[in-house]
Amino acid sequence: MVDKNLLDPSHLHSIQDYSLLARVVVDGAMPGIHRSLRQGRGSEFFQYRPYSRGEDLKLVDWKVFAKRDELVAKTFQEDTNFTVCLVLDVSASMGYEGKRASCSKLRYASILAACFAYLANRQGDRIGLFAYSDEVREWIRPNSGAGQLNRVFSSLQGLKAEGKNAHDFAWDRMASGLPGRAMVVFLSDFLEAENTLTERLRFSLSSRYECLCLQVLDPDEIDLPEGEALRFAELEGEREVSTSPPAIREKYKKDMSEFCDDLKTKLSSVSAEFESLITNQDLGHAMRRFLGMRNRK
Repeated sequence: MVDKNLLDPSHLHSIQDYSLLARVVVDGAMPGIHRSLRQGRGSEFFQYRPYSRGEDLKLVDWKVFAKRDELVAKTFQEDTNFTVCLVLDVSASMGYEGKRASCSKLRYASILAACFAYLANRQGDRIGLFAYSDEVREWIRPNSGAGQLNRVFSSLQGLKAEGKNAHDFAWDRMASGLPGRAMVVFLSDFLEAENTLTERLRFSLSSRYECLCLQVLDPDEIDLPEGEALRFAELEGEREVSTSPPAIREKYKKDMSEFCDDLKTKLSSVSAEFESLITNQDLGHAMRRFLGMRNRK
């Protein structure tokens, strides 16, 4: 049974350590998700699980049976020769956190990235992290193992939302370093990216790649907050605009919906999948979306 409190970003807000946070979400909130993980017979021990009648007796740990009179099976991490690349937008707009939000967009995206890395490591995959704004902020080349996972966690800990987005430059750099077979997960608000998506993500048309684009938005960006007057200031520029919400709320909501629909259509044209998330939304849907795509490979 899923503990929804542990999937709620507002309940996770106080956990700063990304290693602990990922374990809380995956092991604590979604214990059943492990039944969806591919577990092979590789060389690296993973965990014990209850033995099921009819399974190969070679899986039984007889030392545990002798001590506890309990049949448990050993599971191992499979070397899948597969790579999961996490691409994280850390431009200034990702630092936005409205009053209705559980956390900033960057914090929400980083929590998801930590959980995805943890799950990918459990699958025996290589994992890599590419963080960018107007320049490459972090580039951890894909590798596997506990040390690599800890490097990803440590890097996520130090990321800050700053600079303008440079999707064109960053995505070209990232794509040039992709291995031969990979799943690429983009975490961004995708603001000002709609005109570059189809060209820059054309690599996802190849059968060697899976591409999942997760748009992270603040509740204020979906539906303008209540109030007599609002002042809009660019996080990646210097422009400011003051306006009355009732006068523009419906048009803004319509324009934002059309923007998201346009992104989805353009991404579909290059065989990339798209999902729009809000920072007060629980993590369960995104986790299941990631795992469903990963297990297709």
